[in-house]
Amino acid sequence: MDILSEVLRTVRFSGAIDLRTEFSAPWMIETSSCADFADSIQSHTQHIVPFHIVAEGHCWVQTIQGIRKALSPGDIIIFPHGDSHILGDQLDRQPIPVDELLPDPPWEPPPLLKYGGGGELTRLVCGFLQCEELLSHPFLKMLPAFMHIRVFVEPTVPLLETGVRYIIQESDCTQPGSLCLLTRLVELMFVEILRNHMQSLSNDQAGGLAALNDPIVGQVLEWFHTAPTHPWTVPELAKRVGMSRSALATRFTQLLGQPPMQYLTQWRLQLASRQLQNTDEGIAKIAAQVGYESEAAFNRAFKRYVGMPPGTWRSRKPQR
Repeated sequence: MDILSEVLRTVRFSGAIDLRTEFSAPWMIETSSCADFADSIQSHTQHIVPFHIVAEGHCWVQTIQGIRKALSPGDIIIFPHGDSHILGDQLDRQPIPVDELLPDPPWEPPPLLKYGGGGELTRLVCGFLQCEELLSHPFLKMLPAFMHIRVFVEPTVPLLETGVRYIIQESDCTQPGSLCLLTRLVELMFVEILRNHMQSLSNDQAGGLAALNDPIVGQVLEWFHTAPTHPWTVPELAKRVGMSRSALATRFTQLLGQPPMQYLTQWRLQLASRQLQNTDEGIAKIAAQVGYESEAAFNRAFKRYVGMPPGTWRSRKPQR
C-alpha cells in the first residue's frame, strides 16, 4: 500500500507563491515565525511551511538553531515547522524584519519586493504550503526543522529540477492561469522532496517517513491504513509481527513520536475530519465509517483531540 500517497491525499496541503524578491547587496532580512506570518497574509490556518527558491545570485541563510548555509541558484530551503530565519548576502549586520518591507495583503499576483544597497543582485521566489493543524500528520510533524535541497548543483531528481525551473519561470509570468499552475507546481515540488527525503533515510533513523522503511512499523502502518475500522489492539499487532507488546510500542514510538493506538486514533480522526469538511453526511455515519461504535464515543475522542465537538468544528470550517 502506498501509505505516503494516502496521507498526502488526506492531509491535502495547498501551495502558493506569495512573493518575488530582488535583493541587492548589502542586504539582510529576518522573517517572522509561521504564526505571525500567517496573520500577515491573512491565512485561514496558522500551520504553514515557508520555503524559498534561489532564482539568481547567491546568499546565506541562518536558522534559529544556528545553522548557516550558503545558497546558490536552484537551491530550495524549507522550514517544515515554520521557524523564523535570516537571509542576506552576508550575515554580518543587523537584519531588518521583512514585515516592514512588505505591502499590505492580499497579494495577487505575488508582489515584487526590491530592497538593498544596489550591489550584486539576488532573486528569490518565496512561498508556503499550508494545511489544517488537525489534518497534519506525524510524517509531516517529524520532518527536520530545516531542509536544504541543492537542485541545480546536485540534479539527482530530474522531475524536481524541471519543476523548480518552471516555478522560477512562471513566477515572472502574467499569462492567464499562471497562479493556478504555480500552486500545482509547488505542491508537486513538495511531494517530490518528501519522496526523496524518505528514500534517503536509513532504517535506524527516527522520523515519521523513516517509519515507512522499517519492516515492523511499516507493516503495522499498512494494516492501520488498509483497515482503519478494524478493532486493532497492541496484543494483536504484537502477535502478528512476532514481537512483545512493549518492544513493538517502543519501536513505534521511537519512529513516530507516539504509541500505536494514539496514531490509529489520530488517523481515524483525520479521516473523519476530511469527511466532515467535504461532505454533508451525518456525524453518526462518519463515526461508523472510521471505526467508532457510537456517535458519543466519536464525539468524545474528537473533542479531546480538537478541543470542540465535531459538529461545532464542521460549522466553523470552510467547505472545500
